[in-house]
Amino acid sequence: MAKTSGNNLPAYSTIDNMLLLLDTLKRKKKEDEVKAIFGKGESAYTNTKSALRTLGFVEIDSLEFTDKGRKVVYSQDEDRKNEMVKMLVAYPPYEVFLMSLLQKNNLNTTEVDEIVNFWGKANYGSTERNREDGAKLFMSVLDYLELGKYVIGRGNNSTRIEWESDIKEQIQRLIDLQSNCDTCTSHNEQEDIEDVVYTENNLVDDTQDETSIQLTTITNGNEKMKAEKMDVVRSPHITINVDMSEWSDEKIKIFFKYAYGRFEED
Repeated sequence: MAKTSGNNLPAYSTIDNMLLLLDTLKRKKKEDEVKAIFGKGESAYTNTKSALRTLGFVEIDSLEFTDKGRKVVYSQDEDRKNEMVKMLVAYPPYEVFLMSLLQKNNLNTTEVDEIVNFWGKANYGSTERNREDGAKLFMSVLDYLELGKYVIGRGNNSTRIEWESDIKEQIQRLIDLQSNCDTCTSHNEQEDIEDVVYTENNLVDDTQDETSIQLTTITNGNEKMKAEKMDVVRSPHITINVDMSEWSDEKIKIFFKYAYGRFEED
């Protein structure tokens, strides 16, 4: 069964081109202007834009930043790298490969073929060329983030990533960070759902509550009290004192009519 373009790994670009296009999109959104400022040619522009979309930095159907892309673009130096690191553990082909490295006893170097074969077994990537070039872009990202040194192969030496000495500890911290973020997100979403249910239930209960309203009237110096129960939404107990000693009978009737919606003779 033929793979769709949705299985494509980010490839055919470099970390430098990705950062350049992100900075360009920060200033311009009209595509012709973006291409002109980017200045790397049509193919490089298309592949770099596709990589940014696949990694979730740019919206699929526009040149607008996602929340993740916005954080990267409007960060500087180490803060920018920290935001990029979060991308590593959020993108499954990168995340799963990094997790597999934790199982290795001695981790000094990883050659490009190892990444390609791993992705092939996991069914990541649309073609062998896509996996190969995707692995090279992946390694260039790792180099930028100072997790290792990206070395382009020469002669009998394979293209590879030479890891930092504490790479397993760094990978574990990244995975733990992502797990914590996922837990916090799930917890917050659950709280939101509970809040909605609680609010809706309270609204239903409130509409069914009967609140007693006591009305005290004074007619010819004598207090006359009358209470009725009415369905009220979130109404407190209310006492209204009205001096009717100087009111006409007709005015008193009108008052009770509007107060209770009817008038009954005592």
